[in-house]
Amino acid sequence: MMRLAAAVLVAALAGFPLAVLSGPPVSWLVVLALVVASAGVLSLSVTLVTVAGALALIAYAVALLIVRPPVDPVAAIGFGATLVILLALVHFARRADGAVLGPAVVATQVRQWLGTVVAGVVGAAALTAGAAVLGAALAGATLPLVVVAAALGALLTVAGVVALTAHEDPPPRS
Repeated sequence: MMRLAAAVLVAALAGFPLAVLSGPPVSWLVVLALVVASAGVLSLSVTLVTVAGALALIAYAVALLIVRPPVDPVAAIGFGATLVILLALVHFARRADGAVLGPAVVATQVRQWLGTVVAGVVGAAALTAGAAVLGAALAGATLPLVVVAAALGALLTVAGVVALTAHEDPPPRS
Protein backbone atom coordinates (compact mmCIF):
# COMPACT_ATOMS: atom_id res chain seq x y z
CA MET A 1 0.00 0.00 0.00
CA MET A 2 2.85 2.38 0.80
CA ARG A 3 4.48 1.65 -2.55
CA LEU A 4 1.22 2.60 -4.26
CA ALA A 5 1.04 5.87 -2.31
CA ALA A 6 4.66 6.59 -3.20
CA ALA A 7 3.95 5.85 -6.88
CA VAL A 8 1.06 8.33 -6.82
CA LEU A 9 3.34 10.98 -5.31
CA VAL A 10 5.97 10.24 -7.97
CA ALA A 11 3.37 10.79 -10.69
CA ALA A 12 2.28 14.05 -9.05
CA LEU A 13 5.89 15.18 -8.77
CA ALA A 14 6.44 14.47 -12.48
CA GLY A 15 3.32 16.46 -13.32
CA PHE A 16 4.68 19.77 -12.00
CA PRO A 17 7.37 20.30 -14.66
CA LEU A 18 5.14 18.88 -17.40
CA ALA A 19 2.41 21.35 -16.46
CA VAL A 20 4.81 24.17 -17.29
CA LEU A 21 6.40 22.67 -20.43
CA SER A 22 5.70 19.24 -21.89
CA GLY A 23 8.34 19.27 -24.63
CA PRO A 24 12.00 18.40 -24.73
CA PRO A 25 14.29 18.67 -22.77
CA VAL A 26 11.86 18.77 -19.83
CA SER A 27 10.02 15.62 -20.93
CA TRP A 28 13.33 13.75 -21.20
CA LEU A 29 14.29 14.71 -17.66
CA VAL A 30 10.85 13.76 -16.37
CA VAL A 31 11.01 10.34 -18.04
CA LEU A 32 14.44 9.77 -16.49
CA ALA A 33 13.09 10.89 -13.10
CA LEU A 34 10.12 8.53 -13.45
CA VAL A 35 12.37 5.56 -14.29
CA VAL A 36 14.69 6.24 -11.35
CA ALA A 37 11.76 6.93 -9.00
CA SER A 38 10.02 3.73 -10.05
CA ALA A 39 13.14 1.74 -9.25
CA GLY A 40 13.40 3.59 -5.94
CA VAL A 41 9.78 2.97 -5.01
CA LEU A 42 9.93 -0.71 -5.93
CA SER A 43 13.12 -1.25 -3.93
CA LEU A 44 12.17 1.29 -1.23
CA SER A 45 15.48 3.05 -1.81
CA VAL A 46 15.58 6.53 -0.35
CA THR A 47 18.72 7.21 -2.36
CA LEU A 48 17.07 6.48 -5.71
CA VAL A 49 13.95 8.43 -4.80
CA THR A 50 16.13 11.37 -3.75
CA VAL A 51 17.95 11.26 -7.09
CA ALA A 52 14.58 11.13 -8.87
CA GLY A 53 13.37 14.09 -6.82
CA ALA A 54 16.48 16.04 -7.78
CA LEU A 55 15.88 15.20 -11.45
CA ALA A 56 12.26 16.33 -11.16
CA LEU A 57 13.42 19.55 -9.50
CA ILE A 58 15.91 20.14 -12.31
CA ALA A 59 13.18 19.47 -14.88
CA TYR A 60 10.89 21.93 -13.08
CA ALA A 61 13.63 24.58 -12.98
CA VAL A 62 14.44 24.07 -16.67
CA ALA A 63 10.75 24.34 -17.58
CA LEU A 64 10.44 27.57 -15.60
CA LEU A 65 13.62 28.92 -17.17
CA ILE A 66 12.43 28.20 -20.70
CA VAL A 67 8.80 29.32 -20.37
CA ARG A 68 9.29 32.11 -17.79
CA PRO A 69 5.71 32.00 -16.52
CA PRO A 70 4.45 34.43 -13.90
CA VAL A 71 5.56 33.64 -10.36
CA ASP A 72 3.36 30.94 -8.83
CA PRO A 73 4.33 30.32 -5.20
CA VAL A 74 1.43 27.89 -4.72
CA ALA A 75 2.79 25.51 -7.37
CA ALA A 76 6.33 25.81 -6.00
CA ILE A 77 5.15 25.11 -2.46
CA GLY A 78 3.07 22.20 -3.75
CA PHE A 79 6.12 20.76 -5.50
CA GLY A 80 8.21 21.05 -2.35
CA ALA A 81 5.50 19.56 -0.13
CA THR A 82 5.04 16.63 -2.53
CA LEU A 83 8.76 15.97 -2.56
CA VAL A 84 9.03 16.09 1.24
CA ILE A 85 6.10 13.71 1.70
CA LEU A 86 7.49 11.33 -0.95
CA LEU A 87 10.89 11.14 0.71
CA ALA A 88 9.36 10.71 4.17
CA LEU A 89 6.98 8.02 2.92
CA VAL A 90 9.70 5.98 1.23
CA HIS A 91 11.94 6.30 4.28
CA PHE A 92 9.14 5.13 6.57
CA ALA A 93 8.15 2.33 4.19
CA ARG A 94 11.75 1.13 4.14
CA ARG A 95 11.92 1.04 7.94
CA ALA A 96 8.53 -0.64 8.29
CA ASP A 97 8.86 -3.07 5.36
CA GLY A 98 7.31 -6.37 6.34
CA ALA A 99 5.97 -5.10 9.66
CA VAL A 100 2.32 -5.11 10.58
CA LEU A 101 1.39 -1.55 11.45
CA GLY A 102 -1.56 -0.64 13.60
CA PRO A 103 -3.83 2.28 12.78
CA ALA A 104 -2.38 4.33 15.64
CA VAL A 105 1.14 4.06 14.21
CA VAL A 106 0.00 5.09 10.74
CA ALA A 107 -2.10 7.97 12.13
CA THR A 108 0.83 9.22 14.21
CA GLN A 109 3.13 9.09 11.21
CA VAL A 110 0.64 10.92 8.98
CA ARG A 111 0.19 13.62 11.65
CA GLN A 112 3.97 14.05 11.85
CA TRP A 113 4.28 14.35 8.06
CA LEU A 114 1.41 16.83 7.87
CA GLY A 115 2.96 18.88 10.67
CA THR A 116 6.23 19.00 8.77
CA VAL A 117 4.48 20.04 5.56
CA VAL A 118 2.39 22.69 7.33
CA ALA A 119 5.52 24.13 8.95
CA GLY A 120 7.24 24.19 5.55
CA VAL A 121 4.25 25.82 3.86
CA VAL A 122 3.97 28.48 6.57
CA GLY A 123 7.72 29.12 6.34
CA ALA A 124 7.61 29.36 2.55
CA ALA A 125 4.61 31.69 2.69
CA ALA A 126 6.38 33.92 5.22
CA LEU A 127 9.54 33.99 3.12
CA THR A 128 7.50 34.78 0.00
CA ALA A 129 5.75 37.66 1.76
CA GLY A 130 9.06 38.91 3.12
CA ALA A 131 10.63 38.68 -0.33
CA ALA A 132 7.80 40.73 -1.82
CA VAL A 133 8.28 43.47 0.77
CA LEU A 134 12.06 43.34 0.47
CA GLY A 135 11.85 43.32 -3.34
CA ALA A 136 9.75 46.47 -3.30
CA ALA A 137 12.10 48.12 -0.82
CA LEU A 138 15.22 47.22 -2.82
CA ALA A 139 13.77 47.97 -6.27
CA GLY A 140 16.10 50.92 -6.83
CA ALA A 141 19.05 49.51 -4.91
CA THR A 142 22.33 48.72 -6.54
CA LEU A 143 23.46 45.13 -6.96
CA PRO A 144 26.20 45.26 -4.28
CA LEU A 145 23.64 46.37 -1.69
CA VAL A 146 21.36 43.46 -2.60
CA VAL A 147 24.27 41.01 -2.43
CA VAL A 148 25.31 42.30 1.00
CA ALA A 149 21.72 42.00 2.28
CA ALA A 150 21.45 38.45 0.90
CA ALA A 151 24.80 37.45 2.42
CA LEU A 152 23.76 38.88 5.78
CA GLY A 153 20.49 36.94 5.62
CA ALA A 154 22.34 33.74 4.74
CA LEU A 155 24.79 34.32 7.60
CA LEU A 156 21.97 34.83 10.09
CA THR A 157 20.22 31.70 8.82
CA VAL A 158 23.35 29.60 9.21
CA ALA A 159 23.93 31.04 12.67
CA GLY A 160 20.38 30.14 13.65
CA VAL A 161 20.74 26.58 12.37
CA VAL A 162 24.07 26.17 14.17
CA ALA A 163 22.53 27.52 17.38
CA LEU A 164 19.60 25.12 17.11
CA THR A 165 21.71 22.06 16.36
CA ALA A 166 24.42 22.87 18.89
CA HIS A 167 21.90 23.35 21.70
CA GLU A 168 22.54 20.82 24.43
CA ASP A 169 19.70 19.16 26.25
CA PRO A 170 19.81 19.38 30.02
CA PRO A 171 21.16 16.27 31.73
CA PRO A 172 18.49 13.78 32.85
CA ARG A 173 17.43 13.90 36.48
CA SER A 174 18.44 11.04 38.72
